[in-house]
Amino acid sequence: MTERIVNWLLQKATTNPHTVSVYAAPRMDQVSRFSRDRLRRAIKDSPVLRTLVEKARPEEGKEAISRVPFSNGSLIYLVSAWGEFDALRNIPADFAGVDEIQDLQSEALPVIEEAMSHSKFNEMMLVGTASDEGSDFCKKWLQSDQKEWDPQAQAWIPKHPELKTYSGYHMSQEMASWIITLPPDDPNSLQAKRARYSDRRYINEVLGLFYRGRRKPLLAEDIQACLDRELILMERLDPPYNSYMGVDWGGGVFSYTVAWIMALDELDRWRLLYVRKFEQGDPMKEVETISNLINQFNVKQVVADIGYGAVQVSELQKRYASRVLGCQYTQRPEIPLELRHKDEFGERLVQMTLMADRSFWMQSGIDLIMKTDVAGKKTPMLVIPYGEPLDVEWFFDHFTVLEMEEHESRSGKRVPVFTHPEGEPDDAYHAYIYALIARAATRMQGELRITPLFP
Repeated sequence: MTERIVNWLLQKATTNPHTVSVYAAPRMDQVSRFSRDRLRRAIKDSPVLRTLVEKARPEEGKEAISRVPFSNGSLIYLVSAWGEFDALRNIPADFAGVDEIQDLQSEALPVIEEAMSHSKFNEMMLVGTASDEGSDFCKKWLQSDQKEWDPQAQAWIPKHPELKTYSGYHMSQEMASWIITLPPDDPNSLQAKRARYSDRRYINEVLGLFYRGRRKPLLAEDIQACLDRELILMERLDPPYNSYMGVDWGGGVFSYTVAWIMALDELDRWRLLYVRKFEQGDPMKEVETISNLINQFNVKQVVADIGYGAVQVSELQKRYASRVLGCQYTQRPEIPLELRHKDEFGERLVQMTLMADRSFWMQSGIDLIMKTDVAGKKTPMLVIPYGEPLDVEWFFDHFTVLEMEEHESRSGKRVPVFTHPEGEPDDAYHAYIYALIARAATRMQGELRITPLFP
């Protein structure tokens, strides 16, 4: 469907002189990939399109990633639709192709519609992957005529022809002749995908349907509310200021080591200072890098996952003593956080370990992001620098991938249990949680004394 947007935008721009077309996607990295790998490749591969662009260069100059001029006076703009949509407000558009609409902030479409309101063309194409029932994308689909492909009639048949807001087309892999004819043992066959995909992934990605399942506690719009376009990630933090670090060590094919550093600002909000994803590599090199970051950002307390990182935590403790603590998740809602010096036999632990109730702390991180004032306006307590989008956009999925359902504890209390689909990482979210735990650990002054573990 992204390829369809490419062809649609190019057809509109080249056959309608002096018009303005817009491609919009939620994130800047999506916009850059579309511009570089899809739109420009299509232009390069077509002699006609290539000529139209090359003829425009003497007058327009070399086109940018976000702007493609044509010799017939038409323009294509490519913009990110996160945040306040300032770029969209300033473009009087005739045609708009909106990609990955399932991740688009709900206020984006009215802005695009207003930008096109002057145009005699006023055409918009919305493309996305079905997500959750009840999402904004689902609501828009339910406002459409919901066309389904009838292979016998070889035609699109609307299920609700009386609905006129949108003309909707449901696409699924069941329509693809090169997929449905594959033998069941082929890894790309529907049968093979059904066997290895989660229910959510199969329903969304293969059948193209909306999923009714576990609740999604964080949506794209919740992360958008945390963004500050005036801020960028920092390179260091000097005294007297200090920060807190969380580290989630990568372990597995779809898992990465993530270091997350944040500090409290003057409004008592958590401001992200630095975040880094380590590709699978040498754990000891990761230790060296994290050690340098502790010094650069004057980190007061580090909390790191000890499940995959016992050796790494031990190496850091040799340098920083209990300024670095390992953390193990538990399921004990009655004790949200405990510092253990001794094992169950009363022997002193070489590595002091924090025991953190997983549900309590994951919910605490969500509550900070979802905070509202008395009027119901979002006032998140996490600030994400968005002055350089590509530095941070990679971890948004690590937050929105979370799923939650309630279970009953032994005491009869309903507690949230958090999971995520297999193969979709959530490492950055856990690194964020460990940084929150780090602050709580420093406040356990009665128990926590900074003494050398390896005298």
